[in-house]
Amino acid sequence: MLRPLLLIALYAFVPAHAGEHDAVRRAVEAGEIRPLAEILATVQARYPGRILDVEIDRARDGRRVYDIELLDADGRKIEVSVDAATGALIEPETVGVDALLPLSQILRAVLADHPGQIVDVELERDREDRAVYEVELLTADGRTLELVIDARSGQPLDDGSHGHPAGEPLRPLPDILDQLRASHPGTVVEVELERDRAGRRYYEIDIRDADGRTLELRIDAVTGVILHEGEAD
Repeated sequence: MLRPLLLIALYAFVPAHAGEHDAVRRAVEAGEIRPLAEILATVQARYPGRILDVEIDRARDGRRVYDIELLDADGRKIEVSVDAATGALIEPETVGVDALLPLSQILRAVLADHPGQIVDVELERDREDRAVYEVELLTADGRTLELVIDARSGQPLDDGSHGHPAGEPLRPLPDILDQLRASHPGTVVEVELERDRAGRRYYEIDIRDADGRTLELRIDAVTGVILHEGEAD
């Protein structure tokens, strides 16, 4: 699964909305999942540091998991997932490093095709469980490209050329939020910058209204047009 490009968690340590908060509380009381305090004690015994954010989510197989972000003693951010029912740490999926092409070789090929400056590189697994490098590149003419490269073959899987025309800037997030304040009053709970299957960028924004309901909006990141709105699950 490719990672979200932007995450703003304004309500750390709680689920996204009141309904899920109640469901989690009932699950803890019924002994179906471990209390958060117990989970944090387990995590900090292995990864000492300062807790930055905690969210409870569901894994692909339907299990509830605690996703915990912390800052260790060296100032590094660490993300840990814990099975909410058993309290067991979920080890991150690993890639057979020996089978991968050297990153320097891949980046030289990228820069040969797209002269510019490498901004960010991450080793991930895509939806087909392939090891891929996600490469963010600032081109010589100021455009930002995000490429996906097969980490074993070096072949581009996504050359960043789809979606909105190259060079078309995204609307600043503050402008998007100002636009929504009049039409959808409430408290912004979470914002993510995502990409759909066609490669178009959109902001996914959760807003909690005065009645405690959480509204999920999808906003075209270039035009600011609302693509979808509905109550969050």
